[in-house]
Amino acid sequence: MSDIDRRNFVKLGAAAATATAACPAVVNAMELELGGKDFHQIRTFHPREKKPYLCTMCPWFDGGFTYAEDGVIKKAEGNPDHIATRGKFCSKGLASFFGASDPDRILAPLKRVGERGAGQWQEISWEEAIAELSAKVLEALDDPNSIVLNEGGFKEGGSVRFMDTIGSQSVIRSRLPSIGTAPKQIALEEAVGFTSMLPDLEHTKYILNFGANIMETAPPLAQRLTDGVVNSRLKLVTFDVRMSNTAGRSDEWIPVFPGSDGIVALAMANIIMQKGLMDEKFINTWTNYSSKKLAAELEKFTPEIAEKASGVPVKTIKKIAVEFAKTKPATVMSQNGLSWHQNGINAEMACLTLAVITGNIDNEGGYCLPRQFDVAAPEPIPKLAGSQSKQLNPTFPFEVMDGSRQVALLINHMSNPGYSSPAASVWREVLQDEEMIPYLVDFSPFMSETAELADIILPDVVDVERHEVASSPTALWPWIGMSYPKVSPRGQAQDVRMTLKQVIETIDPDGSRGMRSYWEFADVEEWTKQVVKATSGTEKKTYKKLKSKGVWPSYGKIDPATRQIVKKGVLAEAEYNTYRSAGFPTPSGKIELRKPAWSENPKHADLQSNQFVLTTFKVANHSLSMTSNLKYLSELWHANPLWVNRETALRLEIGDADLVRVTTAAGYMVTKAWLTSGIHPQTLGMSTSVGRTAYGRVAQANPHAHAPSYARHEQEDPDIEHNLWWRDNGVNPNDIMPVAIDPETGAQIWNDSVVTLSRAEPGDKYGDIEVDNTKHFAVYKDSQG
Repeated sequence: MSDIDRRNFVKLGAAAATATAACPAVVNAMELELGGKDFHQIRTFHPREKKPYLCTMCPWFDGGFTYAEDGVIKKAEGNPDHIATRGKFCSKGLASFFGASDPDRILAPLKRVGERGAGQWQEISWEEAIAELSAKVLEALDDPNSIVLNEGGFKEGGSVRFMDTIGSQSVIRSRLPSIGTAPKQIALEEAVGFTSMLPDLEHTKYILNFGANIMETAPPLAQRLTDGVVNSRLKLVTFDVRMSNTAGRSDEWIPVFPGSDGIVALAMANIIMQKGLMDEKFINTWTNYSSKKLAAELEKFTPEIAEKASGVPVKTIKKIAVEFAKTKPATVMSQNGLSWHQNGINAEMACLTLAVITGNIDNEGGYCLPRQFDVAAPEPIPKLAGSQSKQLNPTFPFEVMDGSRQVALLINHMSNPGYSSPAASVWREVLQDEEMIPYLVDFSPFMSETAELADIILPDVVDVERHEVASSPTALWPWIGMSYPKVSPRGQAQDVRMTLKQVIETIDPDGSRGMRSYWEFADVEEWTKQVVKATSGTEKKTYKKLKSKGVWPSYGKIDPATRQIVKKGVLAEAEYNTYRSAGFPTPSGKIELRKPAWSENPKHADLQSNQFVLTTFKVANHSLSMTSNLKYLSELWHANPLWVNRETALRLEIGDADLVRVTTAAGYMVTKAWLTSGIHPQTLGMSTSVGRTAYGRVAQANPHAHAPSYARHEQEDPDIEHNLWWRDNGVNPNDIMPVAIDPETGAQIWNDSVVTLSRAEPGDKYGDIEVDNTKHFAVYKDSQG
């Protein structure tokens, strides 16, 4: 090959420039257009069809687009003109479309033909499946509450409507709909009349963060935080037991003892009141307290008491309290690290109090009230029954075991308690027992740890195949988003709404039971059309605009230079102080704060030298148990070593990557230690979403696993066959996690679990889990008094 000298190089460059000028489309690659068309760079004769996509794998409901080629979705990306996301899409949303083509996916109804859990399945037709499920529903209708729905969706949908239709109140949930934990939602609804609030991060100057990790779990907020850091030079102070991605990007990370955030927040509120740094007018006008009375209530929460409980020095507590109060505007944010403890409502109320007493409520740069559409259900709406239930599901298997709950039929939808619930081993034991659970139907698209124990599996569509409408309070402007996939579900997969519609039509063929009229929609596209029409605030053309744009209303288009939404060169501006015209939607019309309170978890008092508080956490690349079989996500995160403080490990003679035993009241697991200075010395940390025993070959990190009899591998994935290079799929801690229920919320207090840490014993192997379900039951009974 001849050498290219500088002169020839310049000539080649000039020729390329001439060609570019003649054919500008050559360099104006559609791959680079913001929200534009998309095509394969080599096979350019294969056009791709762009359709709106609303990701429902988390409650943020980020908006994007999918691109399909010959009826197969090949790509997903963010919607650049979406007011909340501005084109950003997290890794889960970007990879979501791979679930549609997953070779381990269930593609037809399956009926168990052997013992429960034996893995013996027979493919049946949808007609047979509908007939069998309908017969089971009819048998139980004399006592509709014996039909139980375990719901795990992030929004209400067809499954909950079905329970309302048949008159069953027996709905249990993996989580409450909307953003935030159960304690946070309850605290906010009690105080301000809404279940969520939004920190105005891009306009604030100071943030107090209690246990929120938005850099991994909330992309819209992460984007705004970045804007605030760059443009406003804000200060971020994070209280968290471990150095999360958000804590690591903070100006100050303060490791607190687990569960002590509440007393720290109350001590700071006390300092602000005692130093006269509060917004007295706001307190007196807009809260159920006078400034004087609130100061008196807070007086007992001294920084000295907070230091003793949290380990945070008095000097630090005072400094941050004064900084926060003097900096305008300022805001707070909180999440799992604050909520998932005993008395989580009081802790969330303490965090809110800091924003209230400084007048940083719904102001620019403050803690803002939610802006969203109240997405309606198709009309007519059945009489509300199960949809009213806010009961969370951790105690369900124990209620079945002790006979306090009778079940004839259990419906499982978008939930995998056999893997992800505390005492998961108890769930599996109960689900396998045909006397306790006579019939189990699961709507999973994959063979999960729970679906393995079903009597019949009716495969739902995956996220990118689902017609959906939702709104979430993720921006200071209300928006409504929609998915309009226009691709057929793979195989015989069917949207759960259509399946339940067919069940209703079977058990009420002539409408005499009064059920059929609530399911008079032709298909799921018609369902979404009815939803948009019934939603207050929408217009006649809203549905049509959603079909093309994916989000409504339009607040403008993104400016590529600033990444802001602008209309005719004008930046979209939010409305603030929205409460001033009509007050807050509370009984008094004011913010209704509780009497300040905090109490130490007695289990955390006097921990022994080898005892620690275990905290589990989410990571950026997975959404609970739904994404483990997406290869590009699992390649990024497939193992979950135990976070151990370096000084603690030195004291216990534990080295990096050493095998260790983590023991609870119900059993132990064997895992690897990861030594770090980024965790509190009395805390251990472990991520969720890995340690799978089912769900597919990628999830189990075993490309050579026996191909399941239900999977149709017409199009094998060579990337799984040849490039799945890892064999470590982590360890699931949930089998040994005893139930620990906050009595006020019914929520599992995940971050209060006391465990013992020791070096592995002779014969221990990585991944070993030994659990005694009788001990789990004893812990549960003891908690019931």
